[in-house]
Formats: sequence, C-alpha cells, structure tokens
Amino acid sequence: MTGYAIVLASEEFERVQAVSMIGSVAASSDVPVEVFVTMNGLNAFEKDTVENLDFEGGRVAEAMLAAEDQQSPLFTEQLEKAKAIGPLSVYACEMAMDVLGNDLDDYVDVFDDTLGVSGFLNRAQDKQIIFV
Repeated sequence: MTGYAIVLASEEFERVQAVSMIGSVAASSDVPVEVFVTMNGLNAFEKDTVENLDFEGGRVAEAMLAAEDQQSPLFTEQLEKAKAIGPLSVYACEMAMDVLGNDLDDYVDVFDDTLGVSGFLNRAQDKQIIFV
C-alpha cells in the first residue's frame, strides 16, 4: 500500500481536526493522502460554520476553540499548509453536496475537486482506507 485514503463522514470538530492532523503529518512525511469529505462531514467546511467557529463537538472542541492562543491551527489552515508541502488532496462528495443543494462555493477553499464514491474508491485502490 502506498498512503492513506481518509473518509470523513462526521462534522464533529474533534474528528475533523484529527483528520487534518493525520493527513498533514503523513503528507509532510511524503506519504500520499486522499481525503474524501462526505455526509455530515461537509457541514464543518461550510464558510459560515468556519467563519463563526460554529462546530459540533465535545469538551476538547470547546477547549480548543475557546483558547485565545489557538495552540493548534484550525483544520482548514492545517490542510492548506499540508497541501503546500506534501502529497495531500481533499475532495468533496458530489452526492452529499447534491442532497444539500450546495456547490464548492459554499465551502472554504480547501477542496481540490468533487468526486463521487466510485471516483474516490478508484483513487484509493492502492491506499489504506481510514473511516472517521
């Protein structure tokens, strides 16, 4: 196997943040990563949600978002930096976007493109798949 394919189907802040951390560490180590954001995972990437820091989450999310010094960069910033230094791609699920009536303009600018499930599985065929 060469790399990771991460399926993010949750809008929970801790999960989204974990995907960005795992993906960025792998990509900075030159390990290819494909992230597929689907179902409720897309909610965390909506522009209004990110601008207002209006995320779903538990105690860790509350602590991280309340910290004035933001010890860890927000997942959007972390993904952007990782894409600049290593092999990381982020895709939005076409089907979930259709159901929500959204297009890429409704989301922060971290997505490389949209994909359907079959397109993602084609890209993930030689990678270890991780579901979050």
